[in-house]
Amino acid sequence: MKINIWALLKLKEKKGVTAVLTAILIVMFLGFAALAVDIGYGMVTKNELQNIADSAALAATRQLGTIYQGMTYEQQLAYVVGSGDETLIKDAAINVAGQNQAGGMNSIVIRAEDIFIGTWSPWVETNNQPNAVRVIARRDSLVNGQIATFFARIFGMAGRDVNAVATAAMTGQSTADPGEVELPVGISRYFFDTNTCGDHIAFSPANSPESCAGWTSWEYNSNDANLRKILEENPQFPSPETLAYQSRFNFIGGQLSNPTFDALLSLFQRKGYDVDINGDPILDANGNPMTDAGAAGVPLCENVNYNSQTNPTCSVPCDETNTTRLYYDADNTMPRNLHEWPTSVPVYDSGSCENPNQDILIVGFARIKMDDVCNAPAKIIRAVVECSYVEPTDNRGGGGSYGVLGPIPGLVE
Repeated sequence: MKINIWALLKLKEKKGVTAVLTAILIVMFLGFAALAVDIGYGMVTKNELQNIADSAALAATRQLGTIYQGMTYEQQLAYVVGSGDETLIKDAAINVAGQNQAGGMNSIVIRAEDIFIGTWSPWVETNNQPNAVRVIARRDSLVNGQIATFFARIFGMAGRDVNAVATAAMTGQSTADPGEVELPVGISRYFFDTNTCGDHIAFSPANSPESCAGWTSWEYNSNDANLRKILEENPQFPSPETLAYQSRFNFIGGQLSNPTFDALLSLFQRKGYDVDINGDPILDANGNPMTDAGAAGVPLCENVNYNSQTNPTCSVPCDETNTTRLYYDADNTMPRNLHEWPTSVPVYDSGSCENPNQDILIVGFARIKMDDVCNAPAKIIRAVVECSYVEPTDNRGGGGSYGVLGPIPGLVE
């Protein structure tokens, strides 16, 4: 029997190659296992950290909204976050994070240095009139420790960094409760495309160059009689629950009849308050704004003759000494000058200032201060459109950016 020595040697060589290939394949398999298991575990941990960052940012921004809700509009415009409020805002984020876990670690810690107060959008870190909070949740060497690896430690990687970032902001008010909207007027979206905060808008007359609005009877039939009932605060005609991008209101073009216009003047007097020459509310003995300060003989004019203003038909005359504003116009009707009514109105979806006469979608809310009202036949109604106002009621954001912010925030990043 002959033995082929060369064949045996080649067989041994093949077995050696197989062993080498097997070893390489095992290493590759372990590498893929490390890639699949460790990366998958990292992704799960990152999702958990993202949920924590989201919740923390929402909680912190909600605390910011609550702070704004306790202020007047003037205070809101001048607000700068102090150390005490900064602590409240950051503690809200830290407390939420401490009630959650990520990567098997209970009670995640968020550093105060990873909580940023600012404005959106675009994001700017600032304590001056902020409306947003950004939060970073970490599992790294800075805080909470790196997440452990499984197979990757074979290759010398015992842990890895994971973090997540979230930003929450108070955005445009998107909801209004039943009865919350008091003035049945809407402003065209187009006004905000072409004007800036502090500009005047005319509600009447409709053909004024400043006019970019229309009367609304909410969801009721569009007619002057129903609008008068709304202005008279008839309990059967309250404003409905209003949802931006969902609710539609009926709008009425043209001028109001004299009786309906008078109802508007009465509502203006009831809802608003008297102001002094500097525009500050006149307060009674209990510190409440007065609606009839002139009737009480409070000195308001301070040697200024209001009859000489640019629009004298809208001015309430002073007495002969120019020191006390008379409560009534010369015809003994409604008070006009030095009276203001701040309120919110809906914004309707229109690309022009044409007088609306149809059913139109509501896209948000605006803050106005009605401050210029004249009798018939002029029927002049003008208001200042104000911005960056946080509603005192717990309304949600998510509506259009028209100057009114919902104190209940939403995630924006």
